[in-house]
Amino acid sequence: MEIKSTSKINIGLHIHNKRSDGFHNISTIFQEINLCDKIKIIEDKNFSCTTSCGTIIEKDNFGTKAFNILKAQYPDIPNVRISIKKTIPTNAGLGGGSGNGTAVLVGLNNLFKLKLSNQKLSEMASKVSSDSAFFVNGGLQFGTQRGEILDVIQNIKIPKHILLIYPDIKISTKEAFSHLKNHLLNENMDINLSQLLRELNNNTFNSKLFKNDFEMYVFETHPEIGAIKLKILDFNAKYASLSGTGSTVFGIFSSKKDLLKAQSFFSPQYSTYYVNPI
Repeated sequence: MEIKSTSKINIGLHIHNKRSDGFHNISTIFQEINLCDKIKIIEDKNFSCTTSCGTIIEKDNFGTKAFNILKAQYPDIPNVRISIKKTIPTNAGLGGGSGNGTAVLVGLNNLFKLKLSNQKLSEMASKVSSDSAFFVNGGLQFGTQRGEILDVIQNIKIPKHILLIYPDIKISTKEAFSHLKNHLLNENMDINLSQLLRELNNNTFNSKLFKNDFEMYVFETHPEIGAIKLKILDFNAKYASLSGTGSTVFGIFSSKKDLLKAQSFFSPQYSTYYVNPI
């Protein structure tokens, strides 16, 4: 069985209070995009999970974690060999690993005809990572708490031309959160969802609701990433932001022509991806 594993961008990411379980409550809009990894799952005598990039230890792979979560509830399912062909950059703020975990759960559900509902898959996915549950339904969703409490946003479409720029700087999510205490500004911030959706529908992106709180820390420690965001806006992007904890910066364009000009400028120095929302 071969399945696609998608990625995401965050349109606004606000970090609130730290929880008793060590995580932070967040508010964000997730948008699924069509930059994909490919995953093969084959029944095998022994379990294995490998990636083409060769930098992810098997026991730390979200594919391994997903299998173990499912196996704990369905101990009779056979072992499998999971092969992940990576296209999505790692530690880039695009949810590649989280999406891989969810794709494995969905693939195993189909392979072994477990008939798990999307709600059950979401519950399992939330144990893989904070944003894995998003990938069960994908699309455009508003995420709260750890990111696993999700509301589907209907009848709103963002512009279809999105440019990702990846500067090949690895930013650990754990490291980013550990520095957050020095930059946290929104502990008690209430998100006006109706205002957020109104601006999203109008593609204005003007308010502070669309700010990524990690930008202050990431741009301070890696000024090159902040400079990328500013330059994207010079090419008439309607909106530009760090995705997740980075280091990917993305721009949303109304015009394909403007996007291609920006891509031509950045591609000699950085990895760039012209993607579309799903």
